[in-house]
Amino acid sequence: MALMSYPNLNAIHYKGFGGFTTQEECEEKRIITENGIANMEIDRGNTVFVETYCMEMWAFPTQFDAPRKKPVNPAEFGVGA
Repeated sequence: MALMSYPNLNAIHYKGFGGFTTQEECEEKRIITENGIANMEIDRGNTVFVETYCMEMWAFPTQFDAPRKKPVNPAEFGVGA
């Protein structure tokens, strides 16, 4: 999770990132994410304070290793036929 604070704004903005299967992977990617957000805001001319965190949570089982399903053909349902 990335938290962003901007001068003269009374709210903390946040953005969640997911898809990391290990704590180590998250720790590596969070620094890259933090730097990317900061650089993007600097390029826009914004002043921002960014801090990122790795937070463990249970979600649906990963789909990264699941076999890919065949895409649905809309014509099978009479759409676009």
